[in-house]
Amino acid sequence: MSSTPPSDQPDSYEPYDDVNPMEPDDGDTGPLRVGASHPDDDWDPRPAQGTWERQFDAPLTVSPRQLQTSRGPNVLLGTVAAVVAVAVVAGVALWLLRPSSDGATNPEPTTSATPSPPTPSANDERLLGLLPKGYPPDSCEPVAASKDTLAQVNCEKNADPGGPLSATYTLARDKAALDATFNAAAQSATRVNCPGNIQSPGPWRRNAAPDTIAGTLFCGLREGQPTVVWTDEAGRTVNVVQSGPGGPTFPELYAWWASHS
Repeated sequence: MSSTPPSDQPDSYEPYDDVNPMEPDDGDTGPLRVGASHPDDDWDPRPAQGTWERQFDAPLTVSPRQLQTSRGPNVLLGTVAAVVAVAVVAGVALWLLRPSSDGATNPEPTTSATPSPPTPSANDERLLGLLPKGYPPDSCEPVAASKDTLAQVNCEKNADPGGPLSATYTLARDKAALDATFNAAAQSATRVNCPGNIQSPGPWRRNAAPDTIAGTLFCGLREGQPTVVWTDEAGRTVNVVQSGPGGPTFPELYAWWASHS
């Protein structure tokens, strides 16, 4: 950098010819010493007051330049590399999980739905047609028939007054199967006389044919609940109806049987 000498300096001055040159130093190199002296001892090398030194009276203002850290590009590159790695892993996973193109079919999904009841057979339909009145639709369902029987249905509560809480109706194959099924049902309950002091077990008759025995009647208690069992020899059915804790009472259940048998 060059600068113009201050205005109050002498117009010219002669160089100092009597300055002794510095002796050569054969030792270690280093900064040169300022050993020259000026012949005029009164000369002041500082510039006169009020000249160019006032340039430095004001405080120096520095505007630092922000330096960019060198880690930015590395972080960016690391992020890009991580994204690329995730994309590669996802692509491999999709490729492994994609459906096979060899024509293999996927297995049918399993369901936990309740299996639909079996289609009623001709014997089921016949038995359903012989049931007492008072059962709402779909309140009776065919079940697997026992040995020597053709069909069997379980029914929920009968809607008529005094109707049983539950019932089982069985279609027997023949007279022997009819008697065997009736005896098994009677042995599962404690025998009592029917309401009105009617003999149990004993024959019963319909009012329309008082001279003809329609079947055998049994009254008992099963698990403490009123139970009525009877056979219908013309239809070859064994019928078991039972009350519950909330009723009906034994006389009510017996009255229902008398009007529905």
